[in-house]
Formats: sequence, structure tokens, C-alpha cells
Amino acid sequence: MITRLLLPSARLRVVRPYATVSFPSASGSLNAGSSEPPRRPPPRAPVEPTVFDGKAAPREIHLRPSMRGMPPSDRKPKARVVAPKKVEEGQSFTGPSRPRAVYTRPSRELPRVKNRIPLYVALAALGVGAWGLFVLYATNNERLSSSVVRQVTFQLRNSPDVQAILGDHIRLADNWWGFGEPWIDGGINLMQGRIDLKFRMHGDKGDGTVYFTSIRPQQSAPWRIVRYKLIADNGEQLRLEDKFTKNPSPEPAAAPASSS
Repeated sequence: MITRLLLPSARLRVVRPYATVSFPSASGSLNAGSSEPPRRPPPRAPVEPTVFDGKAAPREIHLRPSMRGMPPSDRKPKARVVAPKKVEEGQSFTGPSRPRAVYTRPSRELPRVKNRIPLYVALAALGVGAWGLFVLYATNNERLSSSVVRQVTFQLRNSPDVQAILGDHIRLADNWWGFGEPWIDGGINLMQGRIDLKFRMHGDKGDGTVYFTSIRPQQSAPWRIVRYKLIADNGEQLRLEDKFTKNPSPEPAAAPASSS
């Protein structure tokens, strides 16, 4: 017998009676050949239905796996929803065809682009000029620090004839175009055997220009002085080829010789 109780918003409870169960005897048969009737469980009091006077407890709500960030249990791909295409309605025209849009060209003139070629030329000329000044400055310092110039200036400072013309405290004259340093004009080529120098000397009495030229005819031959003179600013000249018996050698080991 089944008892049911229907209440609003209440759970259903089903009460079923116990069924009759047969237990085997010690001989292993289900009361086979026994005169005793099968034992039945003692009767129990009938279960009364439960009556609720209020609403049932609310159920727990569990979110779906897809809503909790987990992959859905269904692995089948979902059907893709395709939006229906809009069907353009035809238009009827009274003329032969639909008129096209006409582009009107602007009547004003376009702005003129400035010519930057003069700017580029000026920058290139400035760069080349700076590079040329640097080359001149570097080559002048190379000639100024050479052993030939040092020995020639040593002979001029210790020569009584030069002191009689230029005075005491003889030294190389500074030039403004040489960035405050003495300017040595000419060239020194020891490999080819040519030395040609021109520079200014300054003393207490005045200034003068020194010309020095020396060559080496052969690789193993000694150096020979071709020109060695001093021209003062007042016009006085002094030839020094015969004054110095020994040529200023480019080798730093050679000692300079001077005579009065």
C-alpha cells in the first residue's frame, strides 16, 4: 500500500510496506519439506504521513559548468547562427541609367613646395669645409712636431747672425689662421727624399721668413741643403747655406751643428 500526501510547495514522501522475505533453513533449502510455516517478521505500526505547516526548505542552486568558467560537458560544436542577408530592393529609373557622382576638381592652386636643394648644398659645403680645415690642422701639427723643424729652429735660435737681425728670444711666430699655433708651410717627405719648408720667426727686433729646402739624391746618399736663408721684414737677407756645415738630419739621433 502506498500513501501519498500532496501539499503546496512540499516534498513528496512515499511509504512502502515491508515485503515478505523467506530465509533458508540450516539444510540449505527454503523451508522445503518442512511442516513449520515460514516465519514472518513481527508487524509494525503503520507509518503516519508527515504533515508540514510551512514551506519546504529552498533547494540549492548550482550554476552550470559553462557559467563557472569550466568547459561545457557537451563537446559537440554548436550550430552557427547566420544572420539573414539583406536583400536590396531594386530601384526603377526613368532615364537610361543611374547618374554617377561627378567629382568637381578644386579650382585653387596647390601650395608650392620649397626648394631645399640650396640648403643641402650649403650643408655639404659646410661639411667639406670643416673636413678640409681639420686636415690642414692635422698636417700642420705633424710638420710642427717633426725632427727637421725642431733642429732648424734650434740652429736659428743659437745663431749670432740671426740674433743680430731678429734680436733675442727668437721663436716661431704665432698666426691667427693657425688657431694660435705656428704655421709651417710646405711639406716633408722623407721616403722620397724631399724637404721644403717655409715658416715665420719672431724676435725682439722684428720678424722674418725662413726658407729651407733639402734633397737626398739617392736612398743611401746624405741629405744636401739646396736653400737655407732668412729674409727679414725690413728687407735684410741672410744666407745660411754656408753658415752651417752639417745638414739638419731628419733622424733624431743626429746632433745639430752650428758655427758663428
